[in-house]
Amino acid sequence: MDSAKAAAVCPPAIFEFADLALDTRQHAVFRGAARIPLPRLTYELLRALVEAAPALLTHDDIAGQVWRGRLVTPETIAQRVLLLRRALGDDAGNPRYLRVVRGLGCQIIPPVRVRRAASSPVPAAAESVTGLVHNMDLSLPGQPSIVVLPFDTDGDAGHRDIALGLTHDIATRVARTRAFFVIARGTAFRFAPGAHDPGEVSRALGVRYVVQGDVRVAGSSMHINVALADAVEGRELWADSFQRRLDNVFDAQEEITDLVVGAIAMEVELAERQRALLEAPANLGAWSAYHRGCWHMYRFTPQDYEQAERYFQLAARLDPGSARAFAGLSFVHWQRAFFDLSPDRAGEVERAFELALQSYSINPHEPLAHWALGRAHLLRGEMGDSITALDEATVLNPSFAVGQYTLGFALMQAGDTAHAIERAGRARRLSPYDPMGFAMIGVRGFSLTLDGHHDEAADVMALAVRQPNAHYHLVAMATVCDAPAERKAEARRNLARLHAAAPGYGERDFLRAFQLRQPAHARLVGDAFRRLGRLRPAGRGTQAGRASPPR
Repeated sequence: MDSAKAAAVCPPAIFEFADLALDTRQHAVFRGAARIPLPRLTYELLRALVEAAPALLTHDDIAGQVWRGRLVTPETIAQRVLLLRRALGDDAGNPRYLRVVRGLGCQIIPPVRVRRAASSPVPAAAESVTGLVHNMDLSLPGQPSIVVLPFDTDGDAGHRDIALGLTHDIATRVARTRAFFVIARGTAFRFAPGAHDPGEVSRALGVRYVVQGDVRVAGSSMHINVALADAVEGRELWADSFQRRLDNVFDAQEEITDLVVGAIAMEVELAERQRALLEAPANLGAWSAYHRGCWHMYRFTPQDYEQAERYFQLAARLDPGSARAFAGLSFVHWQRAFFDLSPDRAGEVERAFELALQSYSINPHEPLAHWALGRAHLLRGEMGDSITALDEATVLNPSFAVGQYTLGFALMQAGDTAHAIERAGRARRLSPYDPMGFAMIGVRGFSLTLDGHHDEAADVMALAVRQPNAHYHLVAMATVCDAPAERKAEARRNLARLHAAAPGYGERDFLRAFQLRQPAHARLVGDAFRRLGRLRPAGRGTQAGRASPPR
């Protein structure tokens, strides 16, 4: 009998062996009170082994019970056993839990004791929640799972309303990112306001990430503390405090919600990428493949774009309904077009557009789909359509930092520099350590120079080019800003750096990358390049054809 059928006819059980316990009700494995994070197939493999103990399961047995009869090679099974060993801390040279018989199969080494109708190791504070979900599958979903618990405060009714409103706003906004499996507020609010052990919450609800906070009021000020924990790994990922005045509580609540959700989204994305890197390529699921692609994407090299494309394609094959995977593929082709990395730039532009449309058609409520579509319109010179799509991305998820920056990037080119500066600043507040930080600073700096604030612009661009991942187009922006600010020494340094990365780069390259719609702005760039021409080493032209790749 396979494990799915067994679960349907057998009561919940806890299988205890050595210092481990496998709880079939929670679809989880514990060492003491600590939950051991296991991907779904790895958990199913361990469950099949403990249910069969002390018998040895052959490769055919494992394929039938874990992979449900799908075609699977011995190498894939061996890789899954290796992942299980690593998760349990088992040594293949001196095994404690798993014995592998080469060419035959695998079995559990220690004796297994079974406790039927077992009680869950969930504390009394969460018993009401557990009672509601005891027949549900509480294994961790492939998508990041998160719960926002009720924020704590003192006994004052007005203060409780502030805490309740902030909790509701954060939970709603997290759900709008469409990046998370979010526990509904009705269930989350069964936990009383106050501090809870994230591990206990995880076991009760089957979630990885737990958000908790409190609101304290003193006089005319309120102080808000918020923390995000990875409950499975038992570590705090992020925490921050905010102090605001009570006389404008609704605006303060909205601002704090933006900042908190932006931070949560970025920290979880980073954690998911790091976890995806630990998975063997042969065992990647669609979500892990997507995040492996993102990790390569944000390394910003031609070689990494190739790797990112392969992982996004894998994610799309594993989950054809993943709008994010197709948005990622559009991102790859956009970068190739923007940096002239392909002899067929026009083809790259159209491919970026087609994939963005595919992402949008899969899920028109996905902010990343609108973001990819807005960027693709921008490459095609369709400024109005670009701004519309990017604005929709930020409406769907106001905490989408890269969406806010990209809208600013489009507004800068359209000539709306005031709003471009505002969007770039908002993006930085939402995600101050973002991999796209260089671009967020760059939009603000170049918009300042277009507005005539030349000295301030040159200072900001000097900061932008010092950021990780700063590319040659950004260096070109800084060089252009140096010219009207009369920063000749800085202009020479930036010009040398620009030509080292993109020999022969000139005005035409700049205006193809940045499609400035205001004639006065284009003239400013032309004048800057004429000034820079007098700083060029002898023998270097002022006009260029296609620029070289950035690395």
